[in-house]
Amino acid sequence: MTSAPVLADPEHGTLDDFVDTRRYALGASGTSQERQLLISETAARLRQDGAVTLDGFVQPEALQAMAAQIATAAEHAPIRRHGATVYARADLEATLSSDDPRCVKQEWYAAHVTRDMIAPHTAAARLYVSPAFKQFVAQVVGVERVFEYADPLAGLVATVLPPGGQYPWHYDTNEFVVTVMLQKPESGGRFEYHHNLRSTGDENLEGLGRVLGGDATDDVRTSNVEPGDLQLFFGRHSLHRVTEVIGARSRHVLVLSYADRPGVIGPVDRTRSVYGRVTEAHLLAAEGRRNGADGLIL
Repeated sequence: MTSAPVLADPEHGTLDDFVDTRRYALGASGTSQERQLLISETAARLRQDGAVTLDGFVQPEALQAMAAQIATAAEHAPIRRHGATVYARADLEATLSSDDPRCVKQEWYAAHVTRDMIAPHTAAARLYVSPAFKQFVAQVVGVERVFEYADPLAGLVATVLPPGGQYPWHYDTNEFVVTVMLQKPESGGRFEYHHNLRSTGDENLEGLGRVLGGDATDDVRTSNVEPGDLQLFFGRHSLHRVTEVIGARSRHVLVLSYADRPGVIGPVDRTRSVYGRVTEAHLLAAEGRRNGADGLIL
């Protein structure tokens, strides 16, 4: 008799099944003092650099399961090549002059395993909704609580960059993002970012133009990650990209996004641009949408 599969459950879910608790004291055997030291050190590195990587965070068994499950789902994810701007907001671009850096088109070549393609019994789904993991993320980024996205497509996704694939310069709609490298390409696929290029109430269009024009190479930072590494990144203010993947092996990264309030659903035009489709939930949420409370473009 086979046991019933364990499903994603936001009321339960420790990290012992996922995290290398010998290195990171987030399991049942870790002391509160060890856990607090890990959180404070990680938070300090994140505040200083805008990104922090925890090497070998995911234990080998969980990594193997995540990688296999996402690879299977990726077989059904359409690879899209399209042009889009940093903001991927067609409604915004229609109001701007053609020489505005917010109108500069870049080439995206990628596939996305969206949340509706990730079953609740998978390791990725179970990690995403784990209350222990959400608490850890909240403490590191310095907020009382984080919330899962209500978006049917976003929140929990996997980015798939095939040979030649790339993610050009962009900002995230949420304050921060958490990623787990699942499969590294043979070469290329580097994560690069410009730390705090924009700030609350200031898009810094001059700085954006310099980056898009290739005149800000001295300011770029690179984050190198290996399979099983966890990365936390403040992507709302830091412009970032993934360079072209070289070789025959695709780049697979699990992306776990959380919001500062419940019920968050992405804008229609950006969702359609990134994922190639929207759902009824996106259409219904579109009424009355405005920019974020910080004055920055969503």
